[in-house]
Amino acid sequence: MLILSRYIAKHELRSLRQYFSIEDLIDGAKKVIKGLGQQISPYKNHKSFSFFKVRIGSSVKGRMIVFVVSNKKVVPLLIRLKKDKKMGMNMSANNPDIVAQIDKNLTQVISDIESGDFEEFHF
Repeated sequence: MLILSRYIAKHELRSLRQYFSIEDLIDGAKKVIKGLGQQISPYKNHKSFSFFKVRIGSSVKGRMIVFVVSNKKVVPLLIRLKKDKKMGMNMSANNPDIVAQIDKNLTQVISDIESGDFEEFHF
């Protein structure tokens, strides 16, 4: 299941709607569940979560960083075009821009989930 928080839908996906659809995110979540996502090292502040990077999109290439709530629930945290020079080309725990954005987004996503402000997409 893909869990899309209101914050991610508004701040990450909305500006990329011309490139990626919900189906692209669902396909990316399926890849993570099947073990096809690349696990990335835990961020210093969030060692209790498992983070994965996965490719999304067909005609336009992109990357998505997610965390897995359980072995069947995938929550997107960061969605970028591959050609995005600041974040898309170097989505790793070594990129300080990525780490700062993950920290910010994760706080917002957890708040959305606790308040029930999210959508579920079953696959």
